Amino acid sequence: MNKWFTGMQRTISTFLLFTLITAAILGGGTAAQAASLSQSTVYYDSDGVLYKAAGDGSSTTEVSLDFQGVDLVAAGSHLYYTQSETSTTLLRIPNDGSSDAAETFATNVLNYDTDNGFIYYMDAKGSIYRANGDGEPSSVKKIADKADTDFPLLAVIKGRVYYNALVNGNTWIVSKATNGSGAVQRIAAGAVESRYFMNPAKNALQLMVNTNPYETYYSTNAVVMYKVNYSTGKATAVNPKAKLDVNAVYSGGWSSSFYVYNKGISLDSNKDYNYATGKAFALTTSGKTFQLHSKSIREISALGTDKAVIIDADKKAYAKTVSGNKVSKTANLNLSNVNYVSNQLTNGTATLVYISNNNGLYSISSALKVTKLVGDEWDSFHFRDGVPGIFYVNANDLYRLYHIQANGTGNHVLSDVFLDDILLVTPN
Repeated sequence: MNKWFTGMQRTISTFLLFTLITAAILGGGTAAQAASLSQSTVYYDSDGVLYKAAGDGSSTTEVSLDFQGVDLVAAGSHLYYTQSETSTTLLRIPNDGSSDAAETFATNVLNYDTDNGFIYYMDAKGSIYRANGDGEPSSVKKIADKADTDFPLLAVIKGRVYYNALVNGNTWIVSKATNGSGAVQRIAAGAVESRYFMNPAKNALQLMVNTNPYETYYSTNAVVMYKVNYSTGKATAVNPKAKLDVNAVYSGGWSSSFYVYNKGISLDSNKDYNYATGKAFALTTSGKTFQLHSKSIREISALGTDKAVIIDADKKAYAKTVSGNKVSKTANLNLSNVNYVSNQLTNGTATLVYISNNNGLYSISSALKVTKLVGDEWDSFHFRDGVPGIFYVNANDLYRLYHIQANGTGNHVLSDVFLDDILLVTPN
């Protein structure tokens, strides 16, 4: 039994959540189709005014003149959000600026998601509801109950809602059809503690399940990978007899067909991960393990079908080519002080990886070509699967909104006003 505190591992950081949202890997679980830039929409905040603009800058609309909110999502012709990270009141406004007053859609909301024009939410009583994004609050339909509100996961992927439920007083990760029909499909005893531990791969949903989620002091060998059939919801355990250490798993991340964990990692005096300890190993969906890197990894992102881009303990970027359950090639991308990496999907394949460091933003192609997109003038950025290129705030130009293609061309300004934040990108 490893005797270090794991409280850090029980709180998935805002940074990891930001990674998920920007990459949009859980936007309903369907493969993102390529869209033209003019068909996409970007929403941004400027001094309390919520704007939307076409991705090519062809039109701009004031959506709300008095906006304060976080975790903005789109369903139908409405935008849903909460006023703050701690608020449990789900608000909505039309996305065309026709009404400036926010409407209360639901209260006591612990989590929410959207898919195919529907809004889904879980309340503090453990009930899960669904409604047409343009429907009235009174039109909501309860589709599930007995959700475990201690672990309020909610993710809608390919026609099923995934959540942690109470089964005979114990926590299970389960799923149910999005329309509420049929029985609850039990997947595994334990909890999936964040969407970060879900990987909607092409052929199956991959999950990292903590079979001992109420243990918050010791880092035990408790994590099992599961593969879930999209159609039936039935699951298969990958490593039932070789459970992984919680700290090792929670400090790692997904590639396309394997999960990377930091074997032997510890916590420092501040109870944060000490990446100077441990080595990166991979668990494949076929149950094989192999060493991926000689040091721990801070982040990982899939690229193409056989590559992964990693940020290691020293904040250096490498690309790993994997074949036959082993690393066949390592490429040094010659980027240091890296603080972020995530991929962009086109038609369900990770065609690009974006990296940021203190000196700029970069794109990495599947051929491992490194392109510097902008220098240190970027302030924040946002991208979405199926939407070409990346949106960023240019600190050297009055914090206005810019867009640039992944090959470094077409850099142009989209806003006349300064930005506080880029809130959402949709492919329409």
